[in-house]
Amino acid sequence: MARAAPRPPSPRRPTPPAEAPSAARRGRPPKRDAVLDAAVAEFLAHGYEHATLAAIAARAGASTATVFKHFNAKADIFGAVMARVFGNDAPPHEVPRPPAGDPRAGLLAIGRDYAATLARGETRALFRVMIAEVPRFPELGRELYEKGKRPYLDRLHAYLWAEAAAGTLRIAEVPMAARQFLGMINDVTFWPHMLVADLEEADAGAVVAAAVETFLRGYATDR
Repeated sequence: MARAAPRPPSPRRPTPPAEAPSAARRGRPPKRDAVLDAAVAEFLAHGYEHATLAAIAARAGASTATVFKHFNAKADIFGAVMARVFGNDAPPHEVPRPPAGDPRAGLLAIGRDYAATLARGETRALFRVMIAEVPRFPELGRELYEKGKRPYLDRLHAYLWAEAAAGTLRIAEVPMAARQFLGMINDVTFWPHMLVADLEEADAGAVVAAAVETFLRGYATDR
């Protein structure tokens, strides 16, 4: 009796490609980002006072209930916007920090990033909104500092402390030194543009390089 011919092997099904992590799985719900984008547009178009939660929700394609799911009040939205401006909206382990050991390279990287943040049109426009309306809405200044500037300063403090621990810098007052460094940059590249329209842009690279050299002359251990 003849043996039956063996069956050919069944073709293997291709393994479906893994899904890219969604914004929500990365910790940034896409609807929240849409609300922040809409809030920026509303703040710039109508000012903080006249920007309403209903208008922000409509521009984001969301319901007001969705907005309230993420934010308690309009001031919270402004704070979240400023957190995003300063790069504070990512989890701490995702925020890069230069390694200690070469303060010139580290400060150049920090300074260039800071100057680039302040040079963005959106950053400057939001600051103009805040300056104009903070006398009537003092919570704007608090939100800017608590959600925007203070976390940014905390990261800079941590870097300077790490350099001091590595023996490359000698700093008695790290918070003061951090403000001195940032002040040398923003006093040239940012604040003049809050006062004078169509002002010529300073050479940010040169400003940052000069700030780094001035800072190291004051604080480097090998000077």
